[in-house]
Amino acid sequence: MNVKRIITFACVFAIVALTVGLSGCEKIAPMVPDDTTTMPEMMDGDLPIGVVVSLTGKHAELYGLPMQRGFELAREEINMLSDGNLIFVTVDDRSSEAGAVAAVQQLVDQGVSVIVGIAISDFLEDAFPIAQESSVVAFSSVSSAAGLSSIGDYVFRTPIAVDLMNSRGVMATHEKLGYTKVALIYDAADTYSTSSNEEIKKALAAGGVEILAEETIETDGADFTAQLTNIMNAAPDALFVSALSPEMMRVIMQAGELGIPDTVQLIVPDLTPAEIQQVGDAAEGAIAFSTWFKGLDTPGNQAFIQNYQAKYGIEAEPWAAQSYATLHILANAIANAGSADAAAIRDTLAQTMDFPTVLGNFSFDANGEGVYDEVVLRVKDGELHLFEATAPEMTASEMMDTQIPIGVAVAMTGPFAEPYGLPMQRGLELARDEINMLSDANITFVPVDTQSTVEGAVAAVQGLVDQGVPAIVGVGISTQLGQAFPIANENGVVAFSPISSAIGYSALGEYIFRAGLTVGVLNPNGTMVAHEKLGYEKAALIYDAADDYSTSSNEAFEKTLEAIGVEVLTVETHQTGDTDFSTQLTNIMSMEPDALFISALAPEMTQIITQAREIGIPDTVHFVVPDLTAAEIEQVGDAAEGAITFSGWFEMADTPGNQAFIQNYQAKHGHVPERWAAEAYATLHILANAIANAQSADSAAIRDALAQTMDLPTILGNFSFDPDGDAVYDPSVFIVKDGELQLFE
Repeated sequence: MNVKRIITFACVFAIVALTVGLSGCEKIAPMVPDDTTTMPEMMDGDLPIGVVVSLTGKHAELYGLPMQRGFELAREEINMLSDGNLIFVTVDDRSSEAGAVAAVQQLVDQGVSVIVGIAISDFLEDAFPIAQESSVVAFSSVSSAAGLSSIGDYVFRTPIAVDLMNSRGVMATHEKLGYTKVALIYDAADTYSTSSNEEIKKALAAGGVEILAEETIETDGADFTAQLTNIMNAAPDALFVSALSPEMMRVIMQAGELGIPDTVQLIVPDLTPAEIQQVGDAAEGAIAFSTWFKGLDTPGNQAFIQNYQAKYGIEAEPWAAQSYATLHILANAIANAGSADAAAIRDTLAQTMDFPTVLGNFSFDANGEGVYDEVVLRVKDGELHLFEATAPEMTASEMMDTQIPIGVAVAMTGPFAEPYGLPMQRGLELARDEINMLSDANITFVPVDTQSTVEGAVAAVQGLVDQGVPAIVGVGISTQLGQAFPIANENGVVAFSPISSAIGYSALGEYIFRAGLTVGVLNPNGTMVAHEKLGYEKAALIYDAADDYSTSSNEAFEKTLEAIGVEVLTVETHQTGDTDFSTQLTNIMSMEPDALFISALAPEMTQIITQAREIGIPDTVHFVVPDLTAAEIEQVGDAAEGAITFSGWFEMADTPGNQAFIQNYQAKHGHVPERWAAEAYATLHILANAIANAQSADSAAIRDALAQTMDLPTILGNFSFDPDGDAVYDPSVFIVKDGELQLFE
């Protein structure tokens, strides 16, 4: 326990310092939602925390009561070690969705700043939006279905969500056990279970594991004989079970009763000691993924276990440990906020970084999800033990025959998905399929959505580093790369961007590489070629001052124009997300330049081109727009006619394999490839060549082999890296003619 930080909790209660005894039991107000219950008068120095747990019903013993015990133990410690006085306003959700909604609404109406609890993801989905809409912090200690913290900025969760937990668990178990054929069974009526199953499927697909059967059950179902018989007949190597506790235990017991053999590895996320005790020998050998384990050497863990045993006479449960950690995390945030105001607590919670807890050093990602190390456990002699996932030593040839997981961090959602992220993903996938078909390599992908944000890119790279991938490809936006790739570099993981091109970013570290030509190469070359042909003497520039690529591109233009004696009449700026550029463009038009240089990402770039022609900038003003693509030309139409652009790839280029790439891409996706798809396709081939030369999946070996890449034939041309890890090959200059890109001779 971090006593010094807990003691600072006293600053929250500066009005009156109130000393309390250890028990504080009289301050708990167990209630069920109704119209008559009122919140007790708030005493000076008291801070009421809403607690929503299952005190009755089927989820009480398995989830609600352990959560309540963990909360209570943490509250007593916090109050003892500070002058503050946390009191609980506890409401029974009665193990029902309606009860959870009513409980949260009641606590919101009573004016609490914070609500903790809610174990079941189905309940959270409907209940926490009420707190969010009322600007009340809602902090779940147990719910783990993927994506639920994105409900809003007041919603936080302590567990590792299943999208991260299950992908890591599958990777660890597959590496050790080598299963090739599996079956899945899950509760189709439960949000957590469907989310868990979906993430397991994604991880299995990434690992090239065949799914023989996928069976569904329903919440409160009692007989799963038909589903388990189908699974047994399929003869899988492993069976993944995704269900809440009551159904999970019935599946495990009935699987044993039906005769599913011990050779079928049972893998059950969130399997706890209490459930193992109930199902007995049927759980022997099962593997679980968890956030907590009594054997962990995490801050305060052994003291927590001893204190819990002393207070309650039983061993601590995972849900108690997570709830205990939750309240300490919350108390730390309140102390740092110096306030009981919900918005202030929300802000300091969001800033939680590497806070010591019984779960480990705890942080939140950009969506309010818990980030720390999970544990993979195995049932042996009726107890959970750490599952050692270290693979045996392999020869170089064996290494090349085994699976090599590559992290893929691209924007699958948000404003950068279609212009950049999805083309990159398509190019990477086409290259992977070809590489695996034509060699003994077995490259698998661990894809993560950067969500088109810096925070999403940072979380994606951190998550992939935590999963132990040797290399990460993706992150196209230079602003995002500048924050995310240093994480990979610091952890000795290769980080390889197909398209980022701001100057200097590969120099951030020896593990960082880029396939796209930087604006320090493209812009001077293209500017001089265009100037020689067009002879412009006066230029104007406009760029996104909030974006690293755009500012880097503009600086390269300014230096080159100065060097060749072109007068810069004006330099206008805008911000990422702007939609109206009329003021800047009107000023540019009044200057009567010969050429307009535009440096911006796709959303703003296309609007500038369109608006420039709409306000009357004539065709005699040549637009010079780095990275203008065929898709953007189609979007802006005639406004792009005559524009000059620069690129590292051209669909008509006679480079090695280029025409075959175009044909295969067209056949697979039904349209011509985008530039970003081409650069991503080349990136994976360059990476695969380095892995083959290294004869290893070790990051340092791959790094060294990448750095030695020299004149490798690719669809971009003969490819090399400079000493900083930036790409070296020949650029091309294009002009838009009749709505299409053509080489600018």
